[in-house]
Amino acid sequence: MATDKNHFKILVISDYRSVGSSRPEAEIFIRLAQLGHQLHVITHADAHYYNQRFREHGISVFENPPSKKISFSYIRFLKSLLKEHTYDFVHAFNSKGLTNAVWALAGNKAKLIAYRGYAGQTHWYDPMMYLKYFHPRVDHIICVSQDIEDILSKNMIGGRKKLTTIPKGHDPAWYKSIIPVERKTLGFTEHEILVCFLANVRPFKGLPYLLKATHLIPAGLPIHFLFIGHGYDEPSIRQEMDGSPFKEKFHLLGFRSDAREVLAACDCLVQTSTHGEGLSKSVVESMFLGIAPIITNIPGNRDLMKDGESGWMVPAKDPTSIAQALTEMASDKAERERRGVAATEYMRTHFHIDQTVERFVDLYERLKL
Repeated sequence: MATDKNHFKILVISDYRSVGSSRPEAEIFIRLAQLGHQLHVITHADAHYYNQRFREHGISVFENPPSKKISFSYIRFLKSLLKEHTYDFVHAFNSKGLTNAVWALAGNKAKLIAYRGYAGQTHWYDPMMYLKYFHPRVDHIICVSQDIEDILSKNMIGGRKKLTTIPKGHDPAWYKSIIPVERKTLGFTEHEILVCFLANVRPFKGLPYLLKATHLIPAGLPIHFLFIGHGYDEPSIRQEMDGSPFKEKFHLLGFRSDAREVLAACDCLVQTSTHGEGLSKSVVESMFLGIAPIITNIPGNRDLMKDGESGWMVPAKDPTSIAQALTEMASDKAERERRGVAATEYMRTHFHIDQTVERFVDLYERLKL
């Protein structure tokens, strides 16, 4: 039951240990608490930063996250919370939280809201989906992009009625304190074009297609590639890098705690994923920083920009198109900067956290009718 007119009591099950990656989600619930909604959060004991932030805003924190996909003791714990607190909504933002919540909420009037932030591995014939998103106890699913909603709707019976797309917006104020690293500390001048590839190496990130594209870029362009993340020492990746005409301009930076500051010093972010993206945090960050990215037109990416206006969008698995976009970006400073300005404006207009919070409240109102 609502604690007051248009004020709701909400339980959130999620993981807030990584401050950077969890910030867009965590700040939604802090803002909802500021609007007068009553929030309880279940997360890890070592989520120190956000556990403190939550408590500072009057949010109760239970440091008892689920450790198994189905745990009878954890289901009993959730049932005890549900009995003690009459929640209007329960958010389950991860798989373990959802698979336990569907059982704990049996016979309870609270609405269970799942979250889907990944575009891949969604099939009607997958039995695991019926323990999670397709379970009849799930009342609604928030999708981080329209592409994900479309994929789910094609695999669910009557799914569209249970789906709502709400991107995780950002606050432009978060980026005001980001000071780009000085290029000279990285060994570069202001005249070189720095392209950032910000990802841990995984097959779906499409790194080999970027490396193949470097064979098609004019040799005279002053492009340097900065690779941030883990996995670049994998033998097949090193072999492709060693065979590139740009091998002397590849810079493996590894994990960087100041990755955003390095990104802010670059001219472009390139993301060559072949599938599996939800709403790429690195792309969103680059655009808020005024850096127009080059991205592939896969589900999850297509909502992020308008090709030719706020960045470059290319077909997946297409080194020729990637090379053309890199060449155009590096050859035209004015166009690069114009798209960077447009990228920031597009983010402010379409991916602002205030819009996200409004859509959450709108969803609550609809589900309570």
